[in-house]
Amino acid sequence: MNHQGFLRSGPDERSPVTASGSPLLPEAAPVVDWDLPGRISAGEVDEAAVLGGWSPKSRYGRRAEVEWVRRLTPTGTVRLGLRAVDDQPFDHHPGQFVGIELGIDGLGYARSPYCILSPPDEERRFELVVRVVRNGPVSRYLGSCHPGEVVAFRGPTGRSMMPKNDERDLVLLATGVGVGPLYSLASHMLRRGFDRRITFYWGLRLAEDIFLTDELDELARHHPNFSYRITLSRPPAGWTGLRGRITDSVPPLLPALGGTSFYLCGNGAMTEEMATALSDLGAADEHIYQEHYFNQKHVPDPLVMAAIRARFVAADLFSPLAHQEARTSLFHLDAPLGGSGNADPTAPTEVGRPVPKVVERASSLAGEAGAG
Repeated sequence: MNHQGFLRSGPDERSPVTASGSPLLPEAAPVVDWDLPGRISAGEVDEAAVLGGWSPKSRYGRRAEVEWVRRLTPTGTVRLGLRAVDDQPFDHHPGQFVGIELGIDGLGYARSPYCILSPPDEERRFELVVRVVRNGPVSRYLGSCHPGEVVAFRGPTGRSMMPKNDERDLVLLATGVGVGPLYSLASHMLRRGFDRRITFYWGLRLAEDIFLTDELDELARHHPNFSYRITLSRPPAGWTGLRGRITDSVPPLLPALGGTSFYLCGNGAMTEEMATALSDLGAADEHIYQEHYFNQKHVPDPLVMAAIRARFVAADLFSPLAHQEARTSLFHLDAPLGGSGNADPTAPTEVGRPVPKVVERASSLAGEAGAG
């Protein structure tokens, strides 16, 4: 497939499908000859990643059999199909995860959570997408699994991403393998007949990191209200898609924020910065869902945040931050004429100057604004 820029919306006949209408997935093949090493040995493990002294029966008593493993990218992304083989039910909602446990001889147990890629349609079967990393013992284990192996896990657990109502558009923002739960959400909602607009933006570093496009094309082909775009922070020559990080490329593409729920998943820097910007511009926190995979404690830089906010073109909601900045600016302007500068900046000055029009307008907007 040519990945020289993506904009998928509405019917598109380019995606192969099976007779049942399901996406035609690549042939299963053993994951071999990785640039990254395969299964990790005890001598390689960072002991901080291993939980010594824990019983394997503590919460990871469930078992699933690996049915297939597919290598998706040359940069280390794999997709696994698993089937729960214990006697417990496997029911999940989009956004939930399973925790995988790996025992390492002589050290203890390494554990890692993975959001479920597949929509909640297939009883007892589920799919995961995993980025294999050199210092991640569980990811390396999963990336080197073969059909028939049994893994220990717990779950499904975690928050559901399902909207509380079907009356708002959805904007989905993901980086890397954060695409997984958002694909699960979009595909599940669309199959249920969701008719509001779903717009998905996916941020990656390299063109070689791209995967899952057959499935995304399939959604766009069958559902005119779904579209997706990919943005690359290190695009190759000839790339015609979006360029830059999500915080660079997406804000100018959002004409309005009202009537929309936002889902942010992946790098904690992206999720925190976009959530903060959306909130500053008037989107209600109840309509902003975050799921960060790393950089959980990222604190946005004020100058970076100012630059991100400046890229937004949407101005349909009342912005508490802009209102406060306007009041602060008027306060400083009024201080030389109004005395000490500690008085109410909207009050008349000693020379009877009227209340500034911009403050009147901001107050009016505050009364007119919806919840966002």
